[in-house]
Amino acid sequence: MNKNKFDILLSPWIIISGMVLGIIIGIKYKMLALYIKPFGDIYLALLQMCVIPIMASAVVVSVAKLLRSKDNNSHFKKIMKVFAIFLFSVSFVSLVIGFVAKPFMVIDVATQRTIGEIMIENVEDDDVVYSDPAIKEIDSKYYEEEEKEGGLVDFIINIVPRNIFKALTDGDNIKIVFFFMILGVMINFIPQNFYEVIIILFEGCFCAFQQLISVSMYLLPFGLCALMATQFSQIGFPILISLMKLILVITAVFLFMFIISTVIVWKMTDGSYLKQFKALKDAIIICLGTRNSLAAIPSGITGLNKGLKLNKDLVNLSVTLGITLCRYAYIIYFSISAIFAMQLYGCPINMSSFLIIIFTSVLAALSTAGAPGLIAVTMVSIILTPLGIPPAAIIVILLAIDPILDPIVALVNLYLNSAAAAVIASDKEVIFEQKMKLKEQVGR
Repeated sequence: MNKNKFDILLSPWIIISGMVLGIIIGIKYKMLALYIKPFGDIYLALLQMCVIPIMASAVVVSVAKLLRSKDNNSHFKKIMKVFAIFLFSVSFVSLVIGFVAKPFMVIDVATQRTIGEIMIENVEDDDVVYSDPAIKEIDSKYYEEEEKEGGLVDFIINIVPRNIFKALTDGDNIKIVFFFMILGVMINFIPQNFYEVIIILFEGCFCAFQQLISVSMYLLPFGLCALMATQFSQIGFPILISLMKLILVITAVFLFMFIISTVIVWKMTDGSYLKQFKALKDAIIICLGTRNSLAAIPSGITGLNKGLKLNKDLVNLSVTLGITLCRYAYIIYFSISAIFAMQLYGCPINMSSFLIIIFTSVLAALSTAGAPGLIAVTMVSIILTPLGIPPAAIIVILLAIDPILDPIVALVNLYLNSAAAAVIASDKEVIFEQKMKLKEQVGR
């Protein structure tokens, strides 16, 4: 392919034009959106096809190299510490903002009527009657998981894949990551010549699929056009208008967290504030267009490694683990939804409920690992059940507004994980820790 000839397809204006055209087609020409839907599905499948090889290669090589480095213990401790700080900080800040914005989310009669209509469409005489096959699939999977008496212990047990080939077939990312982390650990105990061969093999796989991602970017305007047309052709605007207060509050918190994460990335890297957007441009566009932060892992890793010059091995591991496990955007999503639900059911918001939401929102977000967006929203029940709130109505509401929020969820999840990776992999953080240790030694 002659890059000089086709480079125009990589222009942000061409890509944005493709997205705008897709939105127009989705709203005005729904039949045309139906015809071009297969191309969008194929393009998304192509990106997703690259995720597992890149994710597996990044985890194996990063874990193996970090374990052989002199500072292996400090690296892993740092990753776990940063992840924990980010998880609970996002939960606390989201809940505080949601509490402050509580008066703005007052449930009026029109909203209550809309919620009632949504429930009537999907529930009849306590027997679930589905107007949408997607909701049927989601609900069956949710209740199937609920019958297993899920909890933190079961969640940890289910991380271990009994059959890695089944996990690969099902696209169960959390089990796949766990398997390749164990592989990365164990290859440190084999002879050096075998170790080098395996590292070269996985690095070659990583480079090959990154190259495929680079080539597929030339099709991005067309893929986004088809994906956006499909997405906007399926949105029910009357429902969205009635629930606009909830959507606006969630979006405002997303925007606030996005800005905070951009500042963190800027402070942890050299250069201007805008440099990060140039480095992460492809990943941002993929998130918004595909509504899938997992699909943006390869581009995100490349942007942080090459564009922002962060430590390659730490970035590969922290981004892959973070986007797979630490889905920060869902903490925001669930925390605000919990405040909304408490208002809807007239539940008092006190210190006890405040603490419950902080801890259960983190657990709920961790429980969404590997699940697609529509399945993930059902995990809000982990928060609502301890609060004594029936989750059914809130799940249906989140399913109704998910199509409009899903792209923002993917983007915020990518950027908060990029911010965490920047803290973990930045040389500035290392220098700061060295200065603190030196001060402690001088103090002694």
